[in-house]
Amino acid sequence: METKTTTETKETEPRLALQARVLYRDQDGQIRDVTDQKPFGLKWFAEDGDTALYILGNCKKRLDLLFMAAESRSHVDAGIVRLIVDELRSEFDDVSELATYVRLTHELFSNSDPIAPQQTPRARRTGRAGRRTAAHEV
Repeated sequence: METKTTTETKETEPRLALQARVLYRDQDGQIRDVTDQKPFGLKWFAEDGDTALYILGNCKKRLDLLFMAAESRSHVDAGIVRLIVDELRSEFDDVSELATYVRLTHELFSNSDPIAPQQTPRARRTGRAGRRTAAHEV
């Protein structure tokens, strides 16, 4: 019997971070900061991203099941195919959570403007290649 080893999960700093403000222009042309508000705020945007990843994971599982059903058979029951296809179609429907999240993401980023990054005291550019390194403590 083969023994399995597990590795300890370590908490790490994220490799990618986004600092942003979300500005919303209403029908009257008034602009307001909705960064901390529902439904356009960054916190809720990130939570919706988790939901989108969960939905995509479930879609992949359904496709894997369909693949396994078809892998060893020359014919697959039409009921199985119909059920999985209907479930997948509902996940990609125009009013689904996934489609709404993708549309919102597209709108948010297609209407975004870059801002200059803030230089932190812990990081600085060094060398000819412009690498970022941690500043030495004094």
